[in-house]
Amino acid sequence: MSTKKTIIRVSATYPLRVEVGDKVRRGEKINEGPETDPTSRAPVSGMVKSIQFDPGGHEFVIVIAPAD
Repeated sequence: MSTKKTIIRVSATYPLRVEVGDKVRRGEKINEGPETDPTSRAPVSGMVKSIQFDPGGHEFVIVIAPAD
């Protein structure tokens, strides 16, 4: 099993649909952004390991790791 983590950045303009500990599936919406925004969907399946706010980019930085 892969242990590679995926880091994604999504606009903090829209509220998140996920929290740390949530399992997500590839393609699942992770924030309330527009349907046409590809960054509003999980690029991989796994578990949300951390969420941090980057004030400089006004983004949420989300780490998704493969589910156990």
